[in-house]
Amino acid sequence: MNSRDYSYFANIPYSIIREISEKVLEINKRSSEDNKVIDLSLGQNFLGDPSVILRAIKWLNNKGKMDPILYEPSLGSIEVRESIAKVFYPYFYDFPSGVIDGNNVMITDGAFGAVRNALGAIFRPGDILVVDRVTFRYFIHSLIAIGRVMPKTVPYIISSDETTGFVAKPDQVIDILERLKNEYPDRNIVYYTQFGFNPTGCYRTSKDLKEIANYIEEEKNLFLINDIAYHLVRWGSKDIPLASVLADEGAGIVDADSLSKPFGLMGVRVGALITRDEDLFKYAARIQQYTIVSPNKLAVDAWRVISSKEMLPSIKAYLDEQVKMIRENYKLFTKGLQELGFGLCKEGQGTIYAFMRVSEDASILWRKMLEEAKVAVVPATAFTDPRDIVGKKFIRVTISVKKELLEKSVERIKNFMQKKGI
Repeated sequence: MNSRDYSYFANIPYSIIREISEKVLEINKRSSEDNKVIDLSLGQNFLGDPSVILRAIKWLNNKGKMDPILYEPSLGSIEVRESIAKVFYPYFYDFPSGVIDGNNVMITDGAFGAVRNALGAIFRPGDILVVDRVTFRYFIHSLIAIGRVMPKTVPYIISSDETTGFVAKPDQVIDILERLKNEYPDRNIVYYTQFGFNPTGCYRTSKDLKEIANYIEEEKNLFLINDIAYHLVRWGSKDIPLASVLADEGAGIVDADSLSKPFGLMGVRVGALITRDEDLFKYAARIQQYTIVSPNKLAVDAWRVISSKEMLPSIKAYLDEQVKMIRENYKLFTKGLQELGFGLCKEGQGTIYAFMRVSEDASILWRKMLEEAKVAVVPATAFTDPRDIVGKKFIRVTISVKKELLEKSVERIKNFMQKKGI
């Protein structure tokens, strides 16, 4: 048989997070119930209760014959987009009315879809991606896959350290963007950042985000994509996470949101792209049209429910209970591992993860923990440049699971360490 040439894609690595999760499935398929791996690797909220949203969607609860499920408009229903802008965000955050409206919002297939749309609108071959030192990094591979950057391209990295939970200060961000802007005046330069929480649990304040956004919007070849997928899972201050709102005009500024983490809706892919930049919105809409055609009806109706004035009080009560459970889990797990000698990166301020410092090489330790302790975690190498030693010093652990599983995980890790004399 003649072999086909797939060499272009050979340099796109398989996600280590997915690799770990699939190894768990493989091990558990042949294991007894008591010996199954406890999977704390995937970034999912297993405590979420989607019924707070889904039971309010009438067609899902129709016991008779259903009407056909038709295409939504390519950007999602305009009245739902209006409600997201004028009801949902103002309910949780204090900012002047009218800053954003339905024309600034498109409903997407998760926050990932929002970022994909924005990158597709901005990026040309040869443009530059800038990321934080420790962050969700897979968008560089998305750009390779759609042919916008060459294989083996690496993003520019903004330095930061453990004292801030690896959240870069505004002057660090502005310094590298200023240098790149002057060095590459004919290229678009995109800073992808997360408002916070993945993987460290720390977040950027509104004051710092505003400083970065105000600098970027004044420079025609600079762009900010601000991933806020975890903003509702916070137990600290309710700083405004929307760079679009904090910016003066919003040129070149995009926010990417999701309902996945707080409501346990990962598989439904419910996201939103928010931008006040009309041209950026227009071209991001074309990326959406030619990738997913239109958001699915369930995603649109999930947003319809959560942005309803009548539903918001019960939604907030649900979120308060969710955050309480997740915070208790965070304290339980981090305390348990600290007693075993693990270190805690700067304490999280709202997260579904524990980001723990380890004494062994994390790129090796996770395999030992999977195979011997039967607990699956993710090495921080999944969130750093391969050459950055910090990736080998930390693990990310999903703590949004049942309390009993976390307690069992701590016990397994304790036995594993005692057995190995670690």
